[in-house]
Amino acid sequence: MTVRDKIAMAVLPRVVWAHLKFTVLTSRLSVRGSDHADRLVQTGEGFIYAFWHNRQILLPVLRKEENIHCLISSSRDGEYVARLAGLFGKSAIRGSSTRGGFDAMKQLMRVLTQGGIVAITPDGPLGPVYEVQPGVVQISRALGVAVVPVAFDSSRKKVFASWDSFIMPCPFGRIGIVFGEPLRIDKSETLEAGTTRLRDALDRTTSDATRLVSGNSNPR
Repeated sequence: MTVRDKIAMAVLPRVVWAHLKFTVLTSRLSVRGSDHADRLVQTGEGFIYAFWHNRQILLPVLRKEENIHCLISSSRDGEYVARLAGLFGKSAIRGSSTRGGFDAMKQLMRVLTQGGIVAITPDGPLGPVYEVQPGVVQISRALGVAVVPVAFDSSRKKVFASWDSFIMPCPFGRIGIVFGEPLRIDKSETLEAGTTRLRDALDRTTSDATRLVSGNSNPR
């Protein structure tokens, strides 16, 4: 890593952290369905937050009291994300389908069996965007843990020219956040069926978050 890279690694996560804190402070937030997650927390059972890769940035800000273990790739970009998560008091489990995936899966399952909370982007780290990879479904089916789909949208945002069109909310706008109803993947359910259910749930929460921002009908 060059000196320039080291400086960027030290500075950029803090800049994004400050931006997000200021954005939440100056925006009008509409949150729906957070009670779904609250009830799971109260039971003490482990569960999974799932959200599309391009809409991951707000969860650490919104669930600030929870020790969420975030699955983050082992890439250099992943290091930025891991450091940002750490600034919000979240833990990082490093690994992906292309590097360190088996060890990361074991760590995730250990956290869940101990009653912890994990966060996963089912279409990450390299896509295709909005296509659920099997990891979340396999974990839920194996352990019987719930999956809470989460999405946000913002009236003021920067959409990056990345593979996933990553969304960064900006200050002085309206932000809609939706936590969908928890779903569980039964052991008798096929991987394909579970994947379809999770994709539909994520698409639904995303549409509902957009409706909150646009002021249209209330989300389901």
